[in-house]
Amino acid sequence: MTLTVTRQHLAIIATALACSLCLPPALAEQVLYRWTDERGDPVHSDRPPPPGVDYEVISTRSSLVRPVDSSEGAVPLEVEPRVGNDFEPVQSTSIKIEKNPEYCQRARENLETLNAYARIRVRGDDGEYRYIDEEEKARRREEAEAAIAQHCE
Repeated sequence: MTLTVTRQHLAIIATALACSLCLPPALAEQVLYRWTDERGDPVHSDRPPPPGVDYEVISTRSSLVRPVDSSEGAVPLEVEPRVGNDFEPVQSTSIKIEKNPEYCQRARENLETLNAYARIRVRGDDGEYRYIDEEEKARRREEAEAAIAQHCE
């Protein structure tokens, strides 16, 4: 059985790592820039994107994000909300992940496998096979359903 990791999962992991592990304490209270590159992959950086790219400024001190239109260019490293520098809750993101038929098919196959078999065996990080319990099975079902909703027409 193969389960997929979506771009959204990778973006969340990258943001978490950048915020918690990679940044020294002095930078931990700065801003991050988030945009989608020409291949459709999410990018997180401490520097703004190239000119002509829509992006978001994310305050690492709060759960706020500011969408920036490409016509605005680089915004100042200012994370305090004020008139003309309006932030929104981070849950509303302007980065859109396109439908992907390959991811859709994999997610459907994963969900079918999870629903069809009582015992599911997966390979662990150590290369050994193990059976997943009902809790993990339920979590993987939710992940597959979320991937279907995100990538299927």
